Amino acid sequence: MIDLSVPQRQSLLAIVFLGLRILRSLGIAQIIVVVLFILRAPFNGALSVLPFVIIAFFSGFSALAWWRYTFQVLDDELVVTKGILRVVCLNVPIERIQSIVIEQQLLHRLTGLVRVAVDTAGSNEAEFSIDAVARPVAEELQRRAVTAVPTPVKIGGALPPPVLAEDRVVFTHDGRRLLAMALTMWPLAGLLVLGPLLAFGGDVFNQLPDVGLGDQPFRWWWVPVGIAGFIIFSIVLNITRVFLQDWEFSLRASAASLRRTSGLLSRTSTASSVNRIQMVTSTQNPLQRRAGLRGIELATVGQRNLLVDGCDDAQFTTVLSLAAVTPIGETFLRRRIHPAAVWLAVRNTAVACALLTGSLFWLVGWWSLLVLSSIPLVWATTRLNVSNFRWGLGQQLASASHVFSWRTEQALLHKTNAITVTQSIFERRRGLGRVQLSTASGAISIGMIPIEEAHAARDTILHAVETDTRPWI
Repeated sequence: MIDLSVPQRQSLLAIVFLGLRILRSLGIAQIIVVVLFILRAPFNGALSVLPFVIIAFFSGFSALAWWRYTFQVLDDELVVTKGILRVVCLNVPIERIQSIVIEQQLLHRLTGLVRVAVDTAGSNEAEFSIDAVARPVAEELQRRAVTAVPTPVKIGGALPPPVLAEDRVVFTHDGRRLLAMALTMWPLAGLLVLGPLLAFGGDVFNQLPDVGLGDQPFRWWWVPVGIAGFIIFSIVLNITRVFLQDWEFSLRASAASLRRTSGLLSRTSTASSVNRIQMVTSTQNPLQRRAGLRGIELATVGQRNLLVDGCDDAQFTTVLSLAAVTPIGETFLRRRIHPAAVWLAVRNTAVACALLTGSLFWLVGWWSLLVLSSIPLVWATTRLNVSNFRWGLGQQLASASHVFSWRTEQALLHKTNAITVTQSIFERRRGLGRVQLSTASGAISIGMIPIEEAHAARDTILHAVETDTRPWI
């Protein structure tokens, strides 16, 4: 076992990664300008050594940054020391680390190293990162920080060291499951190809040979063939994206943590303790529902949520159980929202459409009336959402909705940071209100319910927060 109490340095090859990070921080435009200057400038005499001086400067700067960067675990604290001209010492209590992500991009895989990102929920980005270390060191740090089960009983006036729980493989996704995942997701990956074409479309198409249609008349079947070709191309790109991102997907669990690992060219391992999971959300589009698959998001404190896509019903139930959340099938989602939500949505849409139609009438004439066609669409979708929306309150606040896709949200009551009851003018006139449960990673809001029911839900949640002794983080 690696002793993290001894100061650890990154791999010697980290000098290369540090140099690359410095170059990226300068910006691509600045790098191109410097390279062009070096290639085109007439270096004579003493100036001929300028390129070598620049290279030596960056190499020495990267080497010095590598030497001054150390990390270790002392007294249940992760201590990071870094800095060249100014020494910075960062002390992070182990229990405050929300997640540790181990990434192995292509260059890391070629060198057998990994990158570690540590998130303490203290900022919108990772608190700090370790550019290149051996995988055993990274996994030991991840295991100490995330899978450690604290023991609150003091022995001799001091806490004993944490008990490290070994994890086990819960389930994996094979190639057939990945293919099903790719085919049942919306093929939006094809739209990513349009980005470079839109940015550089003129330059790209100017380089293509002119193969005009000549005198050939337009054929109506070109449109469906083009659409079908684009859809097929998007599906192929989506399959490629899923296999690159989720290859050898595995979900591992211990008594205190969950860890997700996947990736083909770039391999990523994300871990979080169970106590830091705040909410569980699942989504399922019509294609996924037909295939019996769904996506799960475990929202944790910080910026690194655990995403588990392509789960069947049994795996969905297993993930909820591991996250200490009651399976959605065992919750009693019997409460509904008031049908007045349909009238509110239609009224607001009608007002907006009337104003937009009046503005466009002077530009496009009677064609502006097409804007009004959105009113029946909003009526139909809102009516479907109101009729299918269910929510319940027990040991957790849960909701389920369905319009075009199915979506469920669950949050344990003792994870509550704030509970609010609000009333708009529309709701106040009808004796309705909205209750919102806020956690450290998001919120669940239930609107258009009787105000007495909203107050009762608030009191129930507050009572659960005050009496539940389980840790919320």
